[in-house]
Amino acid sequence: EQPTPHVVTTPTQLGSRNTGTNSNTHDTQKKLHKKQQALLQRTNIQLDALMDRMSKRLAENLRRKNEALKASAKRERADPLSNLAPLVSPVCLNDDAVALHLLVKLGRYQEAATAYAARRSLLLSECLHERPISSPVGMDAVIYAAQISSSFFSSLAIAVEGFLDLFIDSNTDNSGNDDDTSLNSRSLTLGGGEKRIPSGALSAIVLWCDSELAKFTNVFGSSRLLGSLSLCPPGMRRESKESGKVSLAKEREHSIEVAAKCVNQAFAFASENLDSIGLPLTPKLAENMRPKLKGCESEVAALMDMRWKAHAFEWTIELPSRSSTTPRSLADNRRV
Repeated sequence: EQPTPHVVTTPTQLGSRNTGTNSNTHDTQKKLHKKQQALLQRTNIQLDALMDRMSKRLAENLRRKNEALKASAKRERADPLSNLAPLVSPVCLNDDAVALHLLVKLGRYQEAATAYAARRSLLLSECLHERPISSPVGMDAVIYAAQISSSFFSSLAIAVEGFLDLFIDSNTDNSGNDDDTSLNSRSLTLGGGEKRIPSGALSAIVLWCDSELAKFTNVFGSSRLLGSLSLCPPGMRRESKESGKVSLAKEREHSIEVAAKCVNQAFAFASENLDSIGLPLTPKLAENMRPKLKGCESEVAALMDMRWKAHAFEWTIELPSRSSTTPRSLADNRRV
């Protein structure tokens, strides 16, 4: 540490004042002696300790509240009578805005980002568990796909915009750190250089969106939607004497048509809500959606809208067979 000076002098006159003569150069100056400077240093240390204590309590309160809301949502979904009463989830309330802004003002960007993502993850989970308007059977599955896609992607877009606004509103331009791996860095500049967003925060929100998109595709491909469709290979089965033989090929053809319309709804709402804010996640959605189609992705891609042909192009490419790519074992070579 550098030794502190014994005396710090501060001029009483501001530089903006108009001094007509040079007589003001010999004005009296206020002096801070060593004892006063030590007092100021102790006060600064105490203020830093209070700010650190405040930020820790804010982050802990937000964490506990999010955990309580998560446990409450699980109990409500497990209750069989919860579908009989109207439900408004408390996770929809923006009651954590003041605490999040205080964390950003205090320079605790990581804690603010973690708390913000945790609360918005609960909100997106509520969107995925939203009660269906109609029974998702047959063509009504398209209505349910549009319902959860609209709710999920609109909430995701609002969450991303709120996350960026949280850091734009903070005036944290005093520090000169510009590390791309931390939330304290700033790479994206808006408003003519006056507003900056931490580049680490941008990467964090993209990774968070990627994880939430994986949750959406898991629900979309579960038994609530695509999993309930007969996307198995065509065949024949016998159900009863009255019905006789039922062709699985026709049932599969109808299921593929419904699946294509459901995927169209997901792509449409994802593009409408996310492309407008500069976060195109439709290619990633197509990548996550492909395994949920049970091997009929090429047939689904043929029935999809022309707007999404580019995203579903890889669905039409047949993967090489395992026999042609797998090398022969040493035992097989010895037999030859």
